[in-house]
Amino acid sequence: MGKYKLINKFTLISSLFIILILTTGMSNQNNSFSGKIFKNIYIEQVHVGKMKLDEAKDAVDKKYLLKPIYMKYKDKTWCINPQDIDLSYNTDDAVKNAYSYTRSDSNIENIKRKCNLDLNKPYKIKLNATYNEVKLSEQLSYIQNDINKKVQQATLEISDSGQMITTPSKEGLEVDIASLKEQIYDMIKNKDIKDIKLPVKIIKPTITTEQVKSINTILGQFSTSFNENSARGSNIYVAGKSTSDILIMPGDTFSYNKSTGARTWSNGYKTAKVIVGGRYVNGEGGGVCQVSTTIYNAALMSGLEIQEVHNHTYPSHYVSKGRDAAVSYGYIDLKFKNNFAHPIYIKNIVANGAITSKIYGCNQDREKLYIRTQESREKDKIIVKTYRVFLGEENNKMLNVLSFLYPVAFIIVFEIFYKIVTFFTFPTF
Repeated sequence: MGKYKLINKFTLISSLFIILILTTGMSNQNNSFSGKIFKNIYIEQVHVGKMKLDEAKDAVDKKYLLKPIYMKYKDKTWCINPQDIDLSYNTDDAVKNAYSYTRSDSNIENIKRKCNLDLNKPYKIKLNATYNEVKLSEQLSYIQNDINKKVQQATLEISDSGQMITTPSKEGLEVDIASLKEQIYDMIKNKDIKDIKLPVKIIKPTITTEQVKSINTILGQFSTSFNENSARGSNIYVAGKSTSDILIMPGDTFSYNKSTGARTWSNGYKTAKVIVGGRYVNGEGGGVCQVSTTIYNAALMSGLEIQEVHNHTYPSHYVSKGRDAAVSYGYIDLKFKNNFAHPIYIKNIVANGAITSKIYGCNQDREKLYIRTQESREKDKIIVKTYRVFLGEENNKMLNVLSFLYPVAFIIVFEIFYKIVTFFTFPTF
């Protein structure tokens, strides 16, 4: 029993001795680090241990210097200063954090932290980079205003006399703002400011000078006449204007209804006779079908790909059977596609009781053709088939072969549409 008491006394004395040594050591360390940051503490990659606060701040600021951001494009340079966007690495906060790390309200926690630091377990503090996003966007907008240029599409205007006036296309410039901001964000995050080569995108025009200048001839044209001193005649003027001077690029489709819009009073259309359910009644936009028919025949003669066309309930007085194109806004339309390698241009001339539709294009796309209709009767119906007969050299060879193999088809070409005269429930004009 006495032996155990002796051991306990020894343990107690040893513990008190160790505490005394540690306390004395800590006291000496506290004295040696008075007004200084404890050792083995880092701010980012800068060791600020044993430094006073102002020394630590100077060391961090020297390593992570707030510099202007220079951005260059060709021979021009723009500068964004740190104060312009409230850029800060918050060094003061980081230094205070380093100083107070071993000076918390808990003495036990302070001892524990100092022991870890003494045992070469460093404490690292990150700099918190901040900036004003709104101010950055404002600065970048100034640069965009200096550089950005709108792309200019080439334009073409053809007068009634056929004079062609073109304006050239121009490439546009646009600062890639998303890419630029990403570079700036990364530099601020990494505290590594460098010069930037501005990312600028070149915007190519979709309608080029070369394309509009390829339009040099009339591919097809057609005319119809009307009484211009009437509401119907007024509607033909309005519809003719809204479907004229339209450039259609290769692969694009012309829609008559889309070009005219609704045939309403607010759009300039007057009340005139229209066909509804097989009867003539008064309605807004009477006469617009004559415009669609005139354009349709010009498209037929041009060799364009007809995508949608409809006949009237009754034969039209201004065009032969099988050659009309009925339209009704929201129901039936006239559509054709530019199936050529070059653009086409629709020009309508309305004057002196006649409307002429001309489709201009490139002479390389011109087709030699004519329109043929075939009429037959079945009971009380008239059936009209309309054909486009191409007269090119290769097509003539094909026709000769077909006349031999299938005599009934001696002028076979592809069929544009198959008309069966029936009653539409939609208004057509």
